[in-house]
Amino acid sequence: MRKQLIKLLGGYPSIDSAIQAIKNMEDVDKKAEILSLAVQKLYKTISPNELLKENPDGGWMFQGKPITQAEVTNLKEEASYIRGSKLFYILKQDLKYQIGKKIWEEVGHKDDILWGKLITFMWDVVNTRIKKM
Repeated sequence: MRKQLIKLLGGYPSIDSAIQAIKNMEDVDKKAEILSLAVQKLYKTISPNELLKENPDGGWMFQGKPITQAEVTNLKEEASYIRGSKLFYILKQDLKYQIGKKIWEEVGHKDDILWGKLITFMWDVVNTRIKKM
């Protein structure tokens, strides 16, 4: 990461001097590129190839590798169990409450609505994945 930053910024001797240069940089696109690289490194982001997905031929892939029919069957059973569990129902109700609270009750800042939307999106991702299985 450090070598990438130094290369992008033209060869700064320390991280502190590179960070200062980023702060002073006027090119917003370059700042975004550097931030994106830093976030990828820090959070070890994943690519779409690392997700569970169904191929057009009906086979399943996870982390870029095919998974067996037994593994698919097991995942479907787990998804069914999760969807029917009391804990899943409790989590769903808790999230609905937190979303409503964030969007409607705590709106003191526009970011509260944004956070409410983000929580809604995240819940939709989890719920949709479980339903699809």
